[in-house]
Amino acid sequence: MKTIQAYLKEHGQDAFLVLTKINRQYISGFTGSMGAVLITKKSAELYVDDRYTIRAKCESNLKVYSLSSLSLKGKVAVEDHISVREFASLKKNHKRAKWKITSNVVENLRAVKSAGEIREIRKASRIVDLCFSRIHKFVKVGITEMQIAQELERTAIKNGADGMAFESIVAWGANAAAPHHLSGKQKIGRDNFLLLDFGVLVNGYHSDFTRTFFIGRPNKKQEKIYNTVLEAQVRGIEKVQPENPAALVDTAARRHIERAGFGKYFTHNTGHGVGLEIHELPNFSAKSGDVLRAGMVVTVEPGIYIEGWGGVRIEDMVLVSDGGPIILSKSPKDLESMIVRV
Repeated sequence: MKTIQAYLKEHGQDAFLVLTKINRQYISGFTGSMGAVLITKKSAELYVDDRYTIRAKCESNLKVYSLSSLSLKGKVAVEDHISVREFASLKKNHKRAKWKITSNVVENLRAVKSAGEIREIRKASRIVDLCFSRIHKFVKVGITEMQIAQELERTAIKNGADGMAFESIVAWGANAAAPHHLSGKQKIGRDNFLLLDFGVLVNGYHSDFTRTFFIGRPNKKQEKIYNTVLEAQVRGIEKVQPENPAALVDTAARRHIERAGFGKYFTHNTGHGVGLEIHELPNFSAKSGDVLRAGMVVTVEPGIYIEGWGGVRIEDMVLVSDGGPIILSKSPKDLESMIVRV
């Protein structure tokens, strides 16, 4: 709150209006779908739809008022993630306000996690490790991608997750060439990769994790591609240091894959922040202007994807620390540990 109030003073604004759900939740604790937080230089107030009044008072430490009573005037900063319709309504209903569109003011605060937030993310990571251990034993030839996805969810809930962080990606063989494959009725066979990308939710916080099994015994090309991705991830993680440009993480991982001759098959950014949303700041792309800070939780997830052949991705969440990068997952990722013998 103090950081946003300092922003108001620095930029000559009278108030900051927070409308987006996750930012509103981060500042106020209120998890409902309709409301606003109004921050001035001296106070912060929560305005909610009347259906949410009791819930808001239970969830938030801020004073709670009816959304219908919200009245804005003066210089008001607002997030750039609101819809065109929302902004038009603001201008229509608050004619005495002068608007300043802002970018990532709250998102930059969310990027650096508190000790409490890190505890929740660590819990989510521990549950992911338990899920991975279970699936390693569960996988066999003849079951389907969807059966594996369902077992992941059952195991996550059994071990204390509130739910899955996103729709789990289970991709067998050539399907693994699609980074965001939709798990289906494809049966697991032999002598190819099985990619698993999943995460869980714990008290609103996400985890994100990828491992790539091999069913059978890999040939030399398959070994080379797997180990290229693994080494690229190691090199990327080495650059997860406070004050490093986020782009440096992408460069370290991407350059290794390029030098191995697979550059054109690495088709996405190297990673992202994780927290109340599965994708947060910072962003690990070649063009990213973000800078790493201690307390950020990020993913490092290089991959190689060859259409009609298959793909490999390896992903871990990493805590940015003054003492060096801390990998939150304890699950193995060397090729020998990923082989499922049939």
